[in-house]
Amino acid sequence: MRFVEVFRHSKRGEGKGLSEEGRELALRARSLLTPSYDLCVSSPKERARETMQAFGFENYELDEAFTAVNPWEPFDAGVSKVARERGISQLAACWQIPEALSYLKLQGETFLGAVKRVARRLPENGRALVVSHGGILEAAALHGCARYELAELGGEIGFCEGVVFKFDGEDLAAVEMKRTGSL
Repeated sequence: MRFVEVFRHSKRGEGKGLSEEGRELALRARSLLTPSYDLCVSSPKERARETMQAFGFENYELDEAFTAVNPWEPFDAGVSKVARERGISQLAACWQIPEALSYLKLQGETFLGAVKRVARRLPENGRALVVSHGGILEAAALHGCARYELAELGGEIGFCEGVVFKFDGEDLAAVEMKRTGSL
């Protein structure tokens, strides 16, 4: 087995970097991390890099494949409208618009391909840490679940929460959530 732990960055401040609250959350979230990793990778976005550093890692690679995307972008206006009308998040609104959900699944597959690429670089029983973004992380993680529904993950992934992607060779064998609820 190979394990790729993908965490969502911490809370953003007024600019592109982390807020003080975000830095504190990332420091507390260190307890969710595995003691050591064979490889660390971050989205190039400032908030992701600062989260990786707050997690205690100064040496890591940058990979554009983990940059934030809006995984329902072509349907953003409709998704935003449904979210406002129903009082739900934009991600949850994707399940109300079949075209947006199909696009979300496709973007999740693409992101999962980047996660698999990281896994291929690991030794047997190796571990990687990736800091990326929400929305796309759920879209990828759901490909390892029985049903493509947010409830399978226990809802949306919060700041400094993560998903452990477990690979048996090239196959995604399972996903496991790492939640900040007990921090």
